[in-house]
Amino acid sequence: MVANLLIQQVPIVLNALFLAAVLFLLGTGLSIIYGMLNFMNLAHAAFLVLGAYVSATVITQIVGSVGASIGGAVLFLVLIVGLVIVVPAIVSLTGLAMEQVLFKPIYGLEDDYQLLATFGIILMMEDSMKFIWGGQPVSATTPSDILGSLNLFGTPFPLWPIFATILTAVIAAALYYFFEETRLGKITLAMAEDTEVVGVTGIDTRKVHLQVFVIGLALAGLGGALYLPNASVTTGIALQFVILAFAVVVIGGLGSLKGAIAASLLIGFLRAFSSYYIPQIELAIVFLLMAAVMLIKPTGLFGEINA
Repeated sequence: MVANLLIQQVPIVLNALFLAAVLFLLGTGLSIIYGMLNFMNLAHAAFLVLGAYVSATVITQIVGSVGASIGGAVLFLVLIVGLVIVVPAIVSLTGLAMEQVLFKPIYGLEDDYQLLATFGIILMMEDSMKFIWGGQPVSATTPSDILGSLNLFGTPFPLWPIFATILTAVIAAALYYFFEETRLGKITLAMAEDTEVVGVTGIDTRKVHLQVFVIGLALAGLGGALYLPNASVTTGIALQFVILAFAVVVIGGLGSLKGAIAASLLIGFLRAFSSYYIPQIELAIVFLLMAAVMLIKPTGLFGEINA
């Protein structure tokens, strides 16, 4: 009895880790941008959805052009290159163009105006994506199909979520190295504390802003790329990811990589287990966790930056 109950939890745990991986990529980018620019960007989550849509197109184009002429392993590698490099690059370039036209003029506004403006940008992006990809759910499962599934105690479980979780762990390690060991990473953390002081030293803070903004968008785009092969995407999910992204920031704390990891894991496990056992309140549980953290520690679990 107990053994069977424990066996049932394994797929839930794996799904929780996969959701945590996606939320980490989304929430880390938002935390970096908000912590450094003090920019309340609701539209950040829409770039994850854009990454998912672009991934569908990239997968379709690769499979249609070379899928029949190369083997499964080689095709998988080509698809991974497309998802990990091409998709984040497209999302970043799109976001960089939008930053110049739409985001830059609202950097200095009060938070409530930023929220209203970026919510409008979400609606604009959703309509644009709906115009390009249509209003029906979009999916492209070829990478997951090539990997196949794992037999978990007699129940098949797709390998893609496991692969995506491991890849995200590698990216998390790379981000830790970036912030702790590289010049740009240290400047980013310093600017999150006080941009004016960093500017006095002669560093081009606007250039650093753009570089970090691009990194944040690339992470969101990659989150969408890893999400798609295991699920379908519609424009309406952007608002759901907005809530989850800000939950990561609020629970983990601004500017904290450890906080983003911890919050993503907490939310991932809460969503996975609640959707299995009590789906009626799975999103409400996330709000309750946010409220509890804000009451006990307003800066978040690992928050060090007062934005």
